[in-house]
Amino acid sequence: MKKLIFFFVFSLLCFKASAQQTIFAVPSADVAEPGQLVVMETAQFDFLSPNSFWNGAHSAMFGIGYNTEINTTLFNTSSPASNNVSLGVGFKTAIPILKNELPEEEIKLTIGEMIPVSLEGQGDTVGNWTYGHLSFRLPKVKTRITAGSNFGTKQIFGRNQISFLGGIEQPIPFVEKTKVITSANLIADYFSGTHGFGFLILGLNASTIGGISAFGGYQIPNNPRCGHAGLIAGISKSFKLF
Repeated sequence: MKKLIFFFVFSLLCFKASAQQTIFAVPSADVAEPGQLVVMETAQFDFLSPNSFWNGAHSAMFGIGYNTEINTTLFNTSSPASNNVSLGVGFKTAIPILKNELPEEEIKLTIGEMIPVSLEGQGDTVGNWTYGHLSFRLPKVKTRITAGSNFGTKQIFGRNQISFLGGIEQPIPFVEKTKVITSANLIADYFSGTHGFGFLILGLNASTIGGISAFGGYQIPNNPRCGHAGLIAGISKSFKLF
């Protein structure tokens, strides 16, 4: 139990570096601005039940322009050990569609690629994660809806899989008027299937002055093969390098 608590506190306090680059686990339609570095830590955990666990992901994204960022993530650091720690390198591009004709809808086609390399010798050393989705906002209420699909290999997901992914982000208008919190959203995302990302996650996020964002929620597995129910929390910090 003490080790689990230590790992969780370490992952939240020792992050290396205002945009949030995922909803929870589903890649969002946000990309880092040119010259902007975003570093993010995410932890899934349950310290109270007989199935106590901690699982972390550690990410950095850098905006290179052309609606694109390059990114790297260390996947599957955990207690109990996953024996499937992988380091992934890739990119994400969010292409605006009908930007001038439908500005309020913020329609975007997002595509991404991640090449994970196993650090623990789990079969094939190099894998793949390819994803794509379409997102848009509902006028006036500003709800952003995201839906798409992805293919990923066992170095990230525990097994090779093809699944649906989607999410909802609902701004909380009155929060934007505060002096410290610049924006807040009710959020949810979902991966179908029976792999390591097969969860429905519900919660909220908030961004503050100083380029800090945080999120928290509760994850519900699609079935026991995906993992256990528990909490999820994350924090990110953005830096404008040039």
